[in-house]
Amino acid sequence: MTQEAHHAEHQSAAVVAADALGVFVRAMAGIEQATPESAHFYDGLCEAVCRAVKVDRSVMFLYDEGLRRVRPVGSHRIDRDRFPIEGVGIEDAPLSRVCLEEDRVVDSLDANDDELNRPDLQQLPQGDLAYVPIAAGGTWYGVMVVEQTTGEPLGDAQRDALWIAGKVVAFAAEARRATRHQEQARQLEHRLLLVRQVHEQVIQRLFGLNLVLGSGTALEGEALERARVEVEATQADLRQLLHGPQLTTGAPTAMRLAEEVERLRRAHATVELRADLEDGVEVPLPLESLAQSVLGEAVRNALKHGEPTVLHVSLTRRDDALSLTIDSDGVRGSAGVPSGSGLGLRLAAVEALQVGGLLEFGARGDGEWRVRLLLPMGDETEVGA
Repeated sequence: MTQEAHHAEHQSAAVVAADALGVFVRAMAGIEQATPESAHFYDGLCEAVCRAVKVDRSVMFLYDEGLRRVRPVGSHRIDRDRFPIEGVGIEDAPLSRVCLEEDRVVDSLDANDDELNRPDLQQLPQGDLAYVPIAAGGTWYGVMVVEQTTGEPLGDAQRDALWIAGKVVAFAAEARRATRHQEQARQLEHRLLLVRQVHEQVIQRLFGLNLVLGSGTALEGEALERARVEVEATQADLRQLLHGPQLTTGAPTAMRLAEEVERLRRAHATVELRADLEDGVEVPLPLESLAQSVLGEAVRNALKHGEPTVLHVSLTRRDDALSLTIDSDGVRGSAGVPSGSGLGLRLAAVEALQVGGLLEFGARGDGEWRVRLLLPMGDETEVGA
């Protein structure tokens, strides 16, 4: 290649890359409104890639911190429903791993690449696929898979543009991560305010009632009526306090609890995960996200704060209440209490209260820990009702 030709090709690559960057800057104008479920936003990014880099269709996979799994978040001319609801794992996508580890665009038409003889994501369309790393600063955010139908390998200019596009998408993902952290901080602040209000308005009433009931004196007449009024006032205070902004620990999900249990079993093969789910009992769909969030946090905390050999998950129904229990052994720390506790379960406890449920967790013997979520099972169970 002559020096002039090399210069022209380099200039062409720079122009295409600059055009791609400009398209993404415009597409990211809606980043402040984007949420973990903003399919339209990520669909727009996928479409911008296809138009700027001259490829036919694309699908984007990102790691979701809320769900803690890789899932398809956007696509252009590829149906996301073809991929499993629970997301995909890097172990099922060796070509994606190559593009992330080596931080380069991997083209399936590169005949000299030995890695291309290995299968990648059976749900992907058959065609000439290329894998674009969404990574920056040593952090892996995900992968974008693009397809072109020319039958020719990607040119250097297209590879450069796709590589830059991956960096821009990584910026968008990091912006979303920062937004999520800000939301978690806001929720924590609200929770601390709620705790303070509960202490000021409820605990003091209960303390007074405890003194009266613990005196051993039989309550009659005016004293009994006063106690009844105090109990009703306490209930009213709690209802008022819990009607504040809803706290959420996870995005809505179409998965069922049994499917999530199976996913966790596959993800943590070194621990025996026993499931005892009562036949015919299911978590109401509006509460699935909360239940699965509690389950995931319980499993993560057990692995983080101990060396469990068995995780026992049970789901039972008693009258109008549903009980989800996660028992673990091998807890480290004095008296079987973990050395730390996660923010996730604390936020979930407030969310449980807001939907009429209860979340409790603590030691239940030497080196054992229990997390139990109680949820209402009325026919009209609704989140935020």
